[in-house]
Amino acid sequence: MLVTGYISNKIRNAVRDYAYEHNYTFFNLRSQDGMLRNLIIRTSSTGELMVILVCKIVEDHEMDLFKDLLAFIADKFPEISSLLYVINNKCNDTITDQEVLVFKGNDHIFEEMEGLKFKIGPKSFYQTNSEQAYNLYKIARNFAGLTGNELVYDLYTGTGTIANFVSKQAKQVIRY
Repeated sequence: MLVTGYISNKIRNAVRDYAYEHNYTFFNLRSQDGMLRNLIIRTSSTGELMVILVCKIVEDHEMDLFKDLLAFIADKFPEISSLLYVINNKCNDTITDQEVLVFKGNDHIFEEMEGLKFKIGPKSFYQTNSEQAYNLYKIARNFAGLTGNELVYDLYTGTGTIANFVSKQAKQVIRY
């Protein structure tokens, strides 16, 4: 299993150092200038690691520079199971309407909780801290005091983790 903070900080610091060393620019939301926008790192309890690098590409040569950075990340961190990137030339940082491209590995990682397996993609709504999510779900399940006779409604489901997590202790779970 990966030590979450340790590997995340190593990747973040390596990207920062590479950017400084190669004169890459960081995106400024006010001026809308700069290439490197966001770095998203997801680690899972299964030991898988997803890295998503978001950039703004204006000129053709910037794409070559960006791919050089992705190759650097892939080479330096072979433990990454999903290295993805997004070209976001919009004025805001949302990527839900953007295409996510695979540079190396899979387009997803897996998370597990009490024998349940969840496929997590780059745009999945899923808790970022898996260990704390597990603790939160256990507390919520305990507070619910399920006896096995209840009908549980999951009205605002994301990936369905909570509904699936409590399903063994309820009569039925309905997701909307």
